[in-house]
Amino acid sequence: MTSHFASIGIALASSDDMQALVERVADEAEYIEVPGGVYLVWAGGDGPELWLQCDAEDNLVGMSPHFAGPTRMRVGLVAEIERPGQTGLDGAMYGWVNPADDDPASGDYPLVFDCPDAAMHGELELPCVVTVQLAAFAHHLTVWDNVDDYDRERDGDDTQLSSQAFIPAGLLRPEGDEDPPPPVAYAIITGHVLGAEVRENPLTGIKYQWAAVTTHGGTLDVVAEMGLVTREIREGSVVSGGFWLSGQIVDDEDALDDATDA
Repeated sequence: MTSHFASIGIALASSDDMQALVERVADEAEYIEVPGGVYLVWAGGDGPELWLQCDAEDNLVGMSPHFAGPTRMRVGLVAEIERPGQTGLDGAMYGWVNPADDDPASGDYPLVFDCPDAAMHGELELPCVVTVQLAAFAHHLTVWDNVDDYDRERDGDDTQLSSQAFIPAGLLRPEGDEDPPPPVAYAIITGHVLGAEVRENPLTGIKYQWAAVTTHGGTLDVVAEMGLVTREIREGSVVSGGFWLSGQIVDDEDALDDATDA
């Protein structure tokens, strides 16, 4: 499986690579104090971010990648997800996309996303309706040139996903499991590309793929390492794959139109 860091142009092959990365970005990072510790946030300027987690004694306890893009989704947040072994600065949210009539526990479908700045939202009163910038980090990816090509391959098979589909696979559980593990931030997504660009991480010089994608329920930012991209992705393409979801709660809703201008 591809690394989430590789999806934004950061290659990590060992713990030594991780330590070198931390040392490189620490001096450039923004220092954000939160209950229980500190986030050190490195932002690459055109989307890629690293969120370093330090506890109250300034020990590094974790690091998460994110991609801060122009897309937005309306989400009803219902509950926080707690996982065994998570740090005090980790966090994940369970919610519904496009909640109906401002009822957070309803909508097009449920989902779970990991939240790199979870400790900054400790005073958030759940349930509530918010705007989320959702980044989908590709685990695997298939590309079609256009919707007609995608539909032609489906050949009328209704068991195949439509060209705009979102399956919250991280919420699926085996039947009969009386003590299932917490849900994970993973989804199977198919969508139409609004805009796309091969970008270069300013920290490493490694290229990666970005695309703004509209799917059932809204739009999201897709990022992928170049090794997963077997066909050029451009406006009008259809992409489908499995994705880890990282989301940030944001104040603005005016960036949707910017996706096609990036």
